Amino acid sequence: MKIQFANPAQVTLLGYIFASLLRRGLADAGVAKKVAGLGRIGIEMAGLSLTADFGDSAVTLSNGRDGCRAWVGGGMEALIGVGLSGAFLGPWLGGRLQWGGNPFALLKLLAVLAAARKAG
Repeated sequence: MKIQFANPAQVTLLGYIFASLLRRGLADAGVAKKVAGLGRIGIEMAGLSLTADFGDSAVTLSNGRDGCRAWVGGGMEALIGVGLSGAFLGPWLGGRLQWGGNPFALLKLLAVLAAARKAG
């Protein structure tokens, strides 16, 4: 699955971090199939926001968080911790991680993060 930026001239640090995770995680064809057509997922971290629009064959990353099916947000430490370990329950219960929208869409995103961890 291809990872692309809607506006390459305006990519933020959050965009580069998330694109790297997606490239590693979506290299697994089974995971890519699970999230194909997932729709718009928003991510907020350290005052930055990003929308990942999961199409059938590509993910387009853009700044902002408009019209998302689901979103997840929190501080940099909490979100990077979830990306590195997959453990989201502790940060969520501790109020360091927030989410909204369809929780099942976010669970599919966790599969991408798990595949990225396995890929190294």
